Amino acid sequence: MTREESILAKHLIDLSRQAYHKGIVTYSDFLNLNEQSIFHTCISELSCGFEMHGGYDYAERQMIAFLPDALMFRPEYPYVCLKMEPANRKFADVITHRDVLGSLMSLGIERSKIGDILVKDNSIFVFCHTNISAFIQEELTRIRHTAINIQRAEPEDPGIRPNLEMCECIVTSNRLDGLTASMCRLSRSQAADLIKKGSVFINGKETINTSYSCKEKDIISIRGFGRFRFACPLGETRKGRIKIQYYKYV
Repeated sequence: MTREESILAKHLIDLSRQAYHKGIVTYSDFLNLNEQSIFHTCISELSCGFEMHGGYDYAERQMIAFLPDALMFRPEYPYVCLKMEPANRKFADVITHRDVLGSLMSLGIERSKIGDILVKDNSIFVFCHTNISAFIQEELTRIRHTAINIQRAEPEDPGIRPNLEMCECIVTSNRLDGLTASMCRLSRSQAADLIKKGSVFINGKETINTSYSCKEKDIISIRGFGRFRFACPLGETRKGRIKIQYYKYV
């Protein structure tokens, strides 16, 4: 573990201690997959329970809520979702995730204060820490050459859900290396190399076990290739192979 990783682990452990001793809920910033994986390595050292959320089911970047034992209600995470739309759709640029993130970083905002960014047609949904939402609304007036309007998204807005593409593949088993190879269109040895290098995460936890058996609703994040959700086996082929259904985040 590097010095930066060790500092993060100690910080998260300290947040759990504060929650336990003060009887309050404490929260982390948004954690990326590597940081979530570091968190999983220090769970045994926590002083209290926890849960994680990023604004919608299966979000990639998530906050941790550290929960004192006496807590009897769901924590209110300190994030909001901002909806950004072109002021004039007719003259709007095609805006990508990278464009949005670059514009936010140019305002001097720390990446840890920003959660997932969802780009849906001409609408953009950005999860951010509550204490910077007003700043973003005031200061971010355009992305690339496109003037934008920003408001808080309604919780029921359908845009706050990623687009999922249903896919199928045929594999010998639901082992991680075979699934990774099929989903990324790689050879099995290339997929195994990706896993061993720490480029594959299962539910936010780095997984270097090539023989891991994927389970229903597992989120498989593969650096450089995207995210996938394992759905279910659909049965066997005549040759004894397994037909698998999964979803790709697009």
